[in-house]
Amino acid sequence: MKQQQPSGGPYNNQHPSQITANSTESVAIADHYDHIESIWRIVLDIISLTILTVITVISHYVATPFTRGFFCTDTAIKYPYKDNTIPTYAAVILSIALPVIWMWTTEFCKVCYYGQYPRTPFRICLELCGGKKIVIKPIIRNLYILTVIFAYGYLATWVLTEIAKNFVGELRPHFLAVCQPSPDCSTLISSYQFYSYLQYGSGYTCQNTDDASVREARRSFFSGHTAPLFFGFTWLIMYIHISWSWRHLGLLGHLFQIGIAILGCYIGYSRISDFHHHWQDVFFGSIVGSLIAFATFKFILNWRHYTPGFLPHIVAINPRQLTGKQNRGRSVNPIYRDGSGHSTWEHPNA
Repeated sequence: MKQQQPSGGPYNNQHPSQITANSTESVAIADHYDHIESIWRIVLDIISLTILTVITVISHYVATPFTRGFFCTDTAIKYPYKDNTIPTYAAVILSIALPVIWMWTTEFCKVCYYGQYPRTPFRICLELCGGKKIVIKPIIRNLYILTVIFAYGYLATWVLTEIAKNFVGELRPHFLAVCQPSPDCSTLISSYQFYSYLQYGSGYTCQNTDDASVREARRSFFSGHTAPLFFGFTWLIMYIHISWSWRHLGLLGHLFQIGIAILGCYIGYSRISDFHHHWQDVFFGSIVGSLIAFATFKFILNWRHYTPGFLPHIVAINPRQLTGKQNRGRSVNPIYRDGSGHSTWEHPNA
């Protein structure tokens, strides 16, 4: 049996000062319901992110990429070497700092707009070791969830990118300029080897003594600039669409979204014009980053349409109905939200 909360309840979109006195009783009853988070969840989150970080670092700096050979007739790897138009560190900072700063600013702006963070009909508690519980503010929990899940998706994108680079071993457009192969293709024009597949070791060796540069010249597919960048920018575009109200902004709000998309495309295009990537590297990198962002935002974060009172992953329980080990966040009297942001209460005997 489900009962709808009164229309004046704390989940409507009214300003706190507009909440009527009729909701006082429901809020007082709801104060007995807690959502309990365990400190071990934070520990497990840190362990998970650490594992992804270690895999990324090992794949990027230690793992040996597949040593692919080449044909001297392959013009796709004969381009000169050029410096990056957009340095790697700049792309990384943009893909992380811009979404995180934007999300944090938006969440804190909610505090300024409402005078306080949107109300919840229950307390959010963090259970420490030994069973001690401390009450945490909804904004702190929201910021934690947004940041941790964003970090998870970002690192997952990097892991997939590094694995693809090492296993595929596609040669960059400037590979011959960096490798400086011996024998040189210009000396093989009159030889049958000019049309033969030259395998590394038996057919050619690289004269360039900078092993790091040669190694990186073998890691073209897919773009390490584009995939994480498109993850961050796609995530940010979806967050803006969900968390901002466009009613009074007209097209100005959407201008931010298209501006972010244009910036991402420009950085991706620069990788092609700088001869650091083939067009397919940038294309697949953008697709992979965007898909991971969509899947992470939609299915892991599960953020709903603009609802000021919405907190993701919330299950409120009545601690009076549980004792001992049962009182650890199990679904008793959970809160369900529909697409409009309203909440209903389901009782255990429903």
